[in-house]
Amino acid sequence: MIGRKTQRFAVVAVLACVAVFGWIAQGWAYEVWVTNQDDHTVSIIDTETNKVIATITPGGKKPHNVAFSHDGAYAFVANVGTNDVNMVETKTRKVVETFPAGTKAHGPAVTPDGAQLWVANPGSNDVTVIDLKLRKTIDTIPVGKAPALVVFDPKGTRAYISNGGSGDLSVIDVKSRKVNKTIEAGKGAMGTDITWDGKLLLVTAGDMDRIDVIDAVSNKVKKRIARQGEPHGLVVSPDGKRAYVASRKANVVSVIDLKSLKIVKEIPAGKRIDIVSITPDGRRLYVTSRDTNSVIAIDTATAKVVAEIPVGKDPHGIGTLPAGHH
Repeated sequence: MIGRKTQRFAVVAVLACVAVFGWIAQGWAYEVWVTNQDDHTVSIIDTETNKVIATITPGGKKPHNVAFSHDGAYAFVANVGTNDVNMVETKTRKVVETFPAGTKAHGPAVTPDGAQLWVANPGSNDVTVIDLKLRKTIDTIPVGKAPALVVFDPKGTRAYISNGGSGDLSVIDVKSRKVNKTIEAGKGAMGTDITWDGKLLLVTAGDMDRIDVIDAVSNKVKKRIARQGEPHGLVVSPDGKRAYVASRKANVVSVIDLKSLKIVKEIPAGKRIDIVSITPDGRRLYVTSRDTNSVIAIDTATAKVVAEIPVGKDPHGIGTLPAGHH
């Protein structure tokens, strides 16, 4: 979900390079940022080595989730313990700004045009809107109960907020910043993502043991996919062909084929797994494993775990920096 617009452009660029230079054989490397709640730190993993290359302390308490600007220049770390967001320059890994947010700042996301940062606040049942040029809050939008995450349609016209407490999605017109529709999504609505073409929206409903697939054009529920074990984190592959869902109690990552809308693979991984992130080339999946204080790396082609990477205490949020290096 993090920097998704840039990720989709990045995968096109990577595929073009593959066609011309055959770089796929050698691979690309990215940085994966992991928020460690009990350490109040962020671990940074190099995907080429699957090792932690840096650990930073942005300053907030209980860092929960992380998002990136589309150019990869900045990371935004939402802190549930201090109700704020740290803006970190990714090159220097230094905090350049701290934005006040709502209560229990949970899920940050950057608008597709890169102009605003939206933050879901489950403790105050609202979304904070921050102008990134002015570097100040410009609006607070009331939504459902316990909003968790924000995802935008690719055109940047609509925002979808997963509300775990009220079991629904708030659909917001980005221009007017008004809620214009509410979609029933089941109690515990949490992980959410949208396909690159803006046609399918997926959201986990952990309390209902299911994943809802929504037609994002009509805003109608298309299918409900049963998955026992509290499905939580979710990410759609850059090519829009699959979705990956981490189930907290089952400790498996489910692979959903987005054509048939069926679970086609289950990958055992970690213990109390939580949030998932995928590299822009779609080759690697990274999953936080909270009870083992580690991150699980999965090869998406083989659906096999290729590494378990020790990080800080109680790793929760995870995101892949949009810009890679070769």
